[in-house]
Amino acid sequence: MQLKKTKLAGIISLLLCSNAMAVEISDPPIARPTDGRFGPFVSAMDTSSAATATTSTAIYTNTFAQSFTYDIGAPWTYNEYCQYDDDVCELLWEGTKNGDGSDGLNVWRRNILNTFGGYNGTYKSETETSVDDIVISIPSDLSESRKITAIISTDQAGYATDSGRKIVRRGFYNDVELIPSDINNGGFSSAHDFADVALTSSDGHNYEFATKRLIVGQSSVQWSNADDNSRFTYCFNYPIDDDRYDYDDLYNCPGFDLQASFWTVNGANVDTVAYLTGKNNWLNTGSDATFIANAYAINESGFAVGFSTQQIYSSTSGGRARATIFKPTVVATNTLSYTMSEITKPKTDVGSDYDDVIRDTVAIDITDKVYVSANVPFEAADGTDNVSQAFIVVGNRTFEAVKNRSRVTDFYTYDVASGAVRYPFNANPIKGATSQVNKINNDGLIVGWRDARGETSPREDGSARFQSAFIYDYKTQKSAYLDDLYCKEVIDPNGSISGEIRYRFANAISISDPDSNGDVVVVSNALDYKNVENYKNRRGSNPVVLTMTITKDDLDHLSTTSQCPIKADENYKRNGAGMGWFILLPTMMLLFRRFKR
Repeated sequence: MQLKKTKLAGIISLLLCSNAMAVEISDPPIARPTDGRFGPFVSAMDTSSAATATTSTAIYTNTFAQSFTYDIGAPWTYNEYCQYDDDVCELLWEGTKNGDGSDGLNVWRRNILNTFGGYNGTYKSETETSVDDIVISIPSDLSESRKITAIISTDQAGYATDSGRKIVRRGFYNDVELIPSDINNGGFSSAHDFADVALTSSDGHNYEFATKRLIVGQSSVQWSNADDNSRFTYCFNYPIDDDRYDYDDLYNCPGFDLQASFWTVNGANVDTVAYLTGKNNWLNTGSDATFIANAYAINESGFAVGFSTQQIYSSTSGGRARATIFKPTVVATNTLSYTMSEITKPKTDVGSDYDDVIRDTVAIDITDKVYVSANVPFEAADGTDNVSQAFIVVGNRTFEAVKNRSRVTDFYTYDVASGAVRYPFNANPIKGATSQVNKINNDGLIVGWRDARGETSPREDGSARFQSAFIYDYKTQKSAYLDDLYCKEVIDPNGSISGEIRYRFANAISISDPDSNGDVVVVSNALDYKNVENYKNRRGSNPVVLTMTITKDDLDHLSTTSQCPIKADENYKRNGAGMGWFILLPTMMLLFRRFKR
């Protein structure tokens, strides 16, 4: 059972994952490692500006090796068990670096305990964010752990921390703080998206909601156990226990019940917080779980998507996220009311024992336009609150049950009008395959990550698989790995290399709408292997951020067949870039599950 550190590090490394070009990438990358931090990584892109070639991206780096999808405002991202070999799980917790242990989850968890002036009061900012070297207009007091989640032109939204004021999280829109209604111990709020909403009622009253910018996210409404702050104290202000088996009480986080919320922009000001479905209305309630709802995205017709909690088990961590759509109704001039409904199929499609099979479901994004058919571009919505419009929602579900010795994530699509649900990569290439979606554009092009080609080894009590960024066309149901699109353009038809192939696309975060030529821009976290030999053997890489411009012709001819001869006969020993970079790759629920005894 006792393994040498070098062997453990080797186990961890297994988990890593020209002008004539039709596909063009940002070479050199738009972001590279600069200061010894973990990263860079991308969190948002201005998807509205591709036609003017001014696509802005938000780039951040991490102080600690904390997964960039790990969010204390969303327990579905961490309240599960480590599925890997015990030695791997222990090393993930402890890290490999001597001294600071900054590539292990333990030191990151300790840092959270410092946010509220905790056990030693030495909180360190977790992230540093920039937008194309532009000065960011964020409230000056919110100087720590900034994360930008949405950009339109020069406007930005996200969330940040101020340990000096004892605020563990506060949403912002430009330089305005988004204040929750419950501000005990500073409260808790996040902003995830914003849109300019305009619509009329569809019930014959002709009520009009004139164009207003709505910001959506989440905000605190009460302590998570309603009558005292004990869970908050366990999360942010409690003596360290160093217990990896229960994540050192991380499952008590964030210490508040959070409600899906929205804020209305009025000129330079932002109105008081409002709620998408009422202050204390989740999918169901109970007396034990932490109850959380969040809106991750909103479209220009005011339809929002995210998740809400159901209490499945009577325990602190017994709440489960359920994919949710928040539907607007114009009830009077310039007045919206919302109703919440669960997107049930990603849960119920697995059978009547779905609570034992599916752990969490979430909705991540929704289109502004509506789907017509496979051969027609998406069309503009009708400008009303009619719920029978074919907006397309994308989301993810996580499995509690083991599929082919793996607990997986599975991305899905949902048609609001018809209720039709697809699982594009379900059991592809094998039962137990994993995928995750991040964004859909307004012509049905979807990006995220999935298991890389050839990755079939079981993960339960074993090791992870390499992941690779993908693009999927909802209309044609065709898909491709971004690696293949890139590689195809630097390899001659006879298979010889015509350019220096060095990048692997790990996780595509966002995609623009088509420009006037039908081309799109994708932004992705990636790995730079410096040369073709490192590329073939997956060694000596550094994380970078890349954009890829994909032409309409390439989009029309997406192929699931490998377009990369150099990859077809890869015979590598999985030599990686080190544990720190591995932890920060897009592995979401695969890697960071609460450790069991």
